[in-house]
Amino acid sequence: MLKPAVPRLGTADATVHAALLAPALLACALLLGAGRVGAAPGDKPVAPLPKPLADDKEKTRTVSLPARGLFKGDQLTDSARAQLTDLILNALGLQVEVALLVPVGPWQIDGSGQGERDLTPARLQALRSYLTDRGIDPKRIFVESRVDPKLTEPRLDVQLIGRPAND
Repeated sequence: MLKPAVPRLGTADATVHAALLAPALLACALLLGAGRVGAAPGDKPVAPLPKPLADDKEKTRTVSLPARGLFKGDQLTDSARAQLTDLILNALGLQVEVALLVPVGPWQIDGSGQGERDLTPARLQALRSYLTDRGIDPKRIFVESRVDPKLTEPRLDVQLIGRPAND
């Protein structure tokens, strides 16, 4: 029976292998023997993230304005201005992210007349201007029409949506 030949290493080969193995063996010994590594001087434990405040949630303020008495020509009536002012005062301390103008119900949007049911671009601009003059960013004002066949009289819902201000 033949025995497998075992290669014999010369002194030069053994030196090269020892030089390559020594750092690897040292690293293994350090990892196995070191156990838990202590903190460096000056290191501080990481504090957990703070829990979000309960008041940090999104909040909505809404007012519903009937079409009757909302406009006089293309301008807001005094009662509409008063209701919008109350809405804005109710939203003090709120960082408004979206101001939504929502005409609901059977509005006439073709602009053919100046009745109470007509929602013309000029009337929408009067609403936008009123809100902008009171500090709401015009880029955050949006109009979204909603159809509700159950309603016989149109109304305008104004929603201010945002988060509590950090000021």
